[in-house]
Amino acid sequence: MESIELISDDKWLEMLIKSIETKVVEGIEFPSFPEDSIQAQFVGSSNEHALREGFEFYKLVKGYASALGMPINRGHTKLLDFGCGWGRYLRLFQKDIAEENLFGVDVDPLILNECRKNKVLGELTRIFPDGKLPYPDDFFDCVIAYSVFTHLPEHVHNHWIGEIARVAKPGCVFVLTLESRRFLDFVENIDSENPQSGWHAGLSHFSREIPAFRELYNEGKFVYLPTGGGDFRAADVYGDAVVPLKYVEQTWRHFNIIDYIDDPARFWQAVLIAQHQ
Repeated sequence: MESIELISDDKWLEMLIKSIETKVVEGIEFPSFPEDSIQAQFVGSSNEHALREGFEFYKLVKGYASALGMPINRGHTKLLDFGCGWGRYLRLFQKDIAEENLFGVDVDPLILNECRKNKVLGELTRIFPDGKLPYPDDFFDCVIAYSVFTHLPEHVHNHWIGEIARVAKPGCVFVLTLESRRFLDFVENIDSENPQSGWHAGLSHFSREIPAFRELYNEGKFVYLPTGGGDFRAADVYGDAVVPLKYVEQTWRHFNIIDYIDDPARFWQAVLIAQHQ
């Protein structure tokens, strides 16, 4: 078997998909997967579909890291998955980054236990909505946050941007997703009489406020829908956030905005690429 870091990205995806059914693929032991319902609760899909969707974001992160002079390297890159859930991205980056340099945090201790039970690689730590990251200053080369800042109210958003800036090295590449104005259209068009899920039903309660939310968004202001998310995610710290690029440009003091991709053909949420100064 060739060295793990020499495996092509496309082949790695194929191996990950095979690992859904068998833990050992071509001599490499992979983590197990949680139940489909647990996967979908965190990322909206499960198994092969979840891996293929995540793979597109994974490739984008690697591409921008290389272009910005911080290429992902197994020997030295330290990566933080902020809001790691069941470890979808830790599995993907297992090929490129040594286990001791993979880090994941989440507010949900149950999903972190699920990661440990399934032997997801990396150091896993629980955080709290108003807490601190358990790392020294200038520690990470790359930070990712997929579908995390799409749920944080403004004060929690700003708190964690400050913490991520603290633990990011100069030049650290930060890639995250945000909800764009398209999300307001989505909420407005939910069939409140026949919602597809409890999440849809909760969002539908805000449909009448969408015109006012659009005005705020167009003015570059933060929009937050306090929908809540069950255990460990009260509505005052977790809901659905729609964050304009203008807001980011005006409030993020320690990051340069590199790119903003709002293309539903590529990603359901908008993707923001930033670099620590």
